Parts: sequence; structure tokens; C-alpha cells
Amino acid sequence: MNSGPDSAFGSRHDCDLDAFAALVEQTADPADYPLATRITQGVPTYDAAPLAHGPTGDTEHRRALRAELAAALVDGPGIVLLEGAVPPEAVDRASQVFWDLIAAQHAQGGLAGDHFAKPGANDRVWNALEKLAVADADAFIDYHRSDAVAVACEAWLGPRYQLTEQVNVVNPGGEAQHPHRDYHMGFLTDDEAEQFPLQAHRLSPLLTLQGAIAHCDMGTETGPTMYLPHSHKYELGYLAWRRPEFIEYFSQHRVQLPLRTGDAVFFSPAMFHAAGHNRTADVHRIANLLQISSAFGRATEAVDRTRMVNAVYPTLRSRVASGLDRASAANVVAACAEGYAFPTNLERDQPVDGLAPPSQADLMNRALDEDWAPEQLRHELDLHDERHRSAVGEDDWNRLAEAVRAAGTRRAGAELLGAGAAPVGGGIGQPGRRGITVDEMLAEARDGIRRFTPVQLADALETETGSAPDDQPLVIDIRDRDDRERTGMIPGSISIPLLVLEWRCDPASGATNPAVKSLDQRVVTVCNEGYTSSFAAASLKRLGFEQAADLEGGVEGWAAAGLPLIEP
Repeated sequence: MNSGPDSAFGSRHDCDLDAFAALVEQTADPADYPLATRITQGVPTYDAAPLAHGPTGDTEHRRALRAELAAALVDGPGIVLLEGAVPPEAVDRASQVFWDLIAAQHAQGGLAGDHFAKPGANDRVWNALEKLAVADADAFIDYHRSDAVAVACEAWLGPRYQLTEQVNVVNPGGEAQHPHRDYHMGFLTDDEAEQFPLQAHRLSPLLTLQGAIAHCDMGTETGPTMYLPHSHKYELGYLAWRRPEFIEYFSQHRVQLPLRTGDAVFFSPAMFHAAGHNRTADVHRIANLLQISSAFGRATEAVDRTRMVNAVYPTLRSRVASGLDRASAANVVAACAEGYAFPTNLERDQPVDGLAPPSQADLMNRALDEDWAPEQLRHELDLHDERHRSAVGEDDWNRLAEAVRAAGTRRAGAELLGAGAAPVGGGIGQPGRRGITVDEMLAEARDGIRRFTPVQLADALETETGSAPDDQPLVIDIRDRDDRERTGMIPGSISIPLLVLEWRCDPASGATNPAVKSLDQRVVTVCNEGYTSSFAAASLKRLGFEQAADLEGGVEGWAAAGLPLIEP
């Protein structure tokens, strides 16, 4: 840690991987969790089915369970698995509403943005909580009556917590996320996070509980969320999660919990976690992501800050023109305008350059910097307020309901998928489609890179066995650990997971893999079937590896050609 006057503030340069590893390589003692049915990959696991329909009346057991969950979430691994937390029939009924909403979104031609994936890569329903309540009150009641969910929320936050939900669908082939931390501090850049003292870093995750309810059966091949137990305890974690050495450590040590419909996972938002790679061809992995906020995370008084900004700005603008320094003016803005972007409506007010949309304070500071007339700021604040209005107002809901009807029936989404049709949103030429298809992206990636057949690559490796090391093709296996252990690796290849490929190959990154010697080196990327490797090779070519290539058919094509594989 730093010493001196800034010791209360952390720096990304203070992050210590060895100290991090010492924390996360703890083991969970079953004796500490007597109410758990077992420990699953270091995660206390509970049979929550008796609580799925509501309280059982056994207050002593409930109190003991709440205390045990609190201990596990705060001082233990930071994550718990509640099996059967929500009745599967209630989950399926809610899923039907969500599929209908997704069908309506596609019918309207919009793409729901995601914080850690490109718009359109996944399907996302923001503010699913309010939308489910408006669409089907009965389904809402049956889904949210679960006492298992309530006990978990109370274990972390106490009573009067505020629930929000976002439904996320990772479609077949959906790539894994980078590991990250979440709301609040996790939505800041490194530069912003360094401005907050360490006590704010410690406080941030205590204001929110993260969770997810499985809306389908999720085997590991579907890519359920990856977690790193105990990582929530690392004090500098909000400054560490973007660093390549921490990302690589995560890729080698994370756990992945298979789930069944109705299972729920709850964890600290400070835990390093990431959605996994959906390696299936037909499973649309759907989960309801929960962000539960503390009652203490909200202001004690209702203040009309828009009225304050409009009243103060004309005089403040005049004072700045007369010589008031901007730093002083910024303090006035902080005291006057709402500086926090949330709660917001992420359908209307999606982030552009970061993970949060502009706040009132951002608009007011911009107005001062660009010398807006008061009328212009008032107009922008009106638009800002409109963007923050719930998407499920009367007019919006009528429009959304009409879109659902136009899509066919309330069961359009699920019936199309159940019949084996393409996901709602379709292919090239479908009305409302924006951008190019993944096939077109793949063609662009392969334009200008060499593609070895398995036999050609085997010949190249054998022919140049006696060559100087710098002349030999370097085969880079970009797959995750599970895939490498499942199939084995090409002899002589090295493992650089896709999550850290660019960092470990760029000579200027400071984190280069020793096997990568120079930009002139011939590199061949390898994945399972030869698709993701094309994107990886194209990315390396952009870095300056002019001889970047990939392997047709991937490791599976290599094995099908009768070529040898070794254990990783």
C-alpha cells in the first residue's frame, strides 16, 4: 500500500497478484456451514426448495439460515448457491413473458445494450421487474413469493431492500465476458475509482447484493457465470480487475456452477465474475440477473434538483464569465445537481462511452464549459428527465403491447425457439436489422489471413523442427481450461486464453508471453472448431503480426485428421 498523505487512497499500481492469490486460494470448511447440503467447488450449497413457495413458519431455522448465509457472503467465499430457490413452474411462466418482451423488442427493431457485450450479441430485458408486474401480476407474485430469495437478500442487506432485475439471454456461441466487479464502484474507470478513498471501496459492495436465477438448465457447456470465490475480500479489487495478470489468474482458477431451472446464486458484487462461453448450438441460456440495493443507499429527502439547477445556473454562468474559477464552480455544481446517474432507465438512457449515462451534474458542467444559454440547459434537463422516466408508463406499455401483438402472439418468442427456428431477430434482410451478420463479420476477419489445414500445419511444424526457434510457427491455443482438458492440445502449442490474448502477445503491453518474440513471428491461433480463432488471428494482425494465421477446423479438425494431441 501507499504510505504518506495518500495512504487512504489506493492505486492500480499497488495491486499485488501474490496477495490476491493468498486470499482466494482458501478452502471452505464444511463445519462452518452446518445447514448446507454440500460444498460445490468451494461454494456452500443449500436445498432451498422448502422455501421456494414462501416462509415455512420455522422462524428459528430461518434466523439460523440467514446468519449462515451472511457469514458465507461476508467472511466466507462470498457466494452461495440456493438450489430450487424459485419453483420451476413459476420460472417458466415468467420466462414466457420475457420471451414475449424480447420478441417485441426485435419487432420494434431495437437492440438492447449490455454493459459487457456488444449490442445484439445477447438479448437483454432491462427493468424486467416492473415489466413482469405490469404484464402478468399473477406470474409476478408466484415468482417473487420465494422466501429463499428474501432470506438471501436480508442476509446481506437487512430489511427494506430494493430489488431490480434484468433478464439476460446468451445465445448459442456467445463469447465469455472479461472478469469484472459490479455496481457501484465497478462501474467506474480506473481513473475515477482512484479518486475514492479505500473506505468507499470497502463500502461499495455492502450496498448491493448480486444474484441470478436460472431460467433454464445450465450445464457447463452453456457457459454459466464463472466465479472466483474469496476475491471479494481483496481491497484493491476495483483497481485490479482490468489488469491482465489478474484476468489471466481468473481464467486459470475460476469455478463454474452448473444450474437447474429455479436455482439461484447470490454473491458479493465485489467478487470477480464473468459470464461463460455458450459452446452449444441450440441452447439460449436465459437468466434473471438481480441487483438488490440497501435501503441505506438512497437519499433521506426528496429534492427537486432539476429546479435547483435551473435556478442556479444563470447566475453561476455569469459568475464564471466574470472570473469565478471553474474548480469553485464545480463545487457549486456538486452541491446543486444530481451527480449520480442511477437509478436510470437504461432502455432510454444507455451508456455511450462508459458504463453509466450522463448525470445532471455532467450536463451542468458541460453547459458551463460550452457556455450554453439557460434555455439550452433547461431543454437538455427536460430530455434527461424524460430518458429517466420508467419505460412502462401508460403510453409506453400500450406501444409495447401493440408490438407484442404485431409479433404474432404472446408466445411468439418461445414457440419460434421451441420449433427449432432461428432466434427472434432473424438474419440478413429482416426488418429492423442493424449492422452486419456474424457470418459477414467472420468473412471480414478471414480476409487477408492465412488459414492452415491440419495437414499443412502439421507439415510446417515437422518441416521446421530443426529451424531456429524464431522461424517456427507459434501455435497459440486460445481456448479455456475446460476445453483444453476435454480434448487435449496440439504438441508444441502454448496456451493463451482469448480473454488475455492481445495483452500477452503485444510486445508493448509489459505482460507479453515469453514465447512471443516479435511482431515478425509467425503465429497460428487455434480454437475448438476454427471460428473464434479467425477473429483472434485478425485481432493479432491488427496488432502488427502480419503473418498471423489460424487453423481450419480447430483442434477438432486436427483430431479428425488423425493428428496427435497431448494432455495440457
